Amino acid sequence: MLRFWRKSNTQNELPEVLGVTIGRAVTVDSISVKLLPKDSLIAVPQLTFSIVAQGHCDLGEQSHLHRFYPDDDSLLLQIQGGDGVADERIDEIMLWSYYDVQYPSTDRQWGEIRRSICQTTFSLSGPEGDVLFERAWFDSSDQPEEPMQYWESVSEDRSGRSGRRIFQSAMLFARELSDGKDEMLLVNMEEVQGSSERSVAYMLGRSLSQHELHI
Repeated sequence: MLRFWRKSNTQNELPEVLGVTIGRAVTVDSISVKLLPKDSLIAVPQLTFSIVAQGHCDLGEQSHLHRFYPDDDSLLLQIQGGDGVADERIDEIMLWSYYDVQYPSTDRQWGEIRRSICQTTFSLSGPEGDVLFERAWFDSSDQPEEPMQYWESVSEDRSGRSGRRIFQSAMLFARELSDGKDEMLLVNMEEVQGSSERSVAYMLGRSLSQHELHI
């Protein structure tokens, strides 16, 4: 029987999650892309891409994020579940499309963006005007809420011995599309450890099922 989630052979080796890891090619089922409604802002420029970097976030309470960065830097594949070594569960698969990336040059700009993602709604500039998203995290609260914060370790080496750490402050928003499904907006504020580099990524995403991924 094919094991889609293989345990690491060495302690330092990056885990394979559903068979995905650095150096592997991933294909997204074309039907899932063709069925995106016209009011979706998600762009998937190619259905097959090679993974060139891999990230891991330990969220605590036995919750882990595994992120796979393709050679096409407009996409991100994210799998939430176990640790990829001993815990093999899969909770969620998301395909993210980078809508915009900004590089705030001042602390004031950085602070303004951070305050904006704490609110109950977020307005994104679309091709036909502003598009309103509602906060998906802390959705039962009508007050400003602090973003989720976590470290991501990213490696471009299959051994996992080298890489960089990125501190992230993130908030998740959502809006319902014409097909009745949600389009997600993740606003991710990123600060690279040991440098002054920081950026804000605006990513649009839809959930995928396991059968929509081919390795």
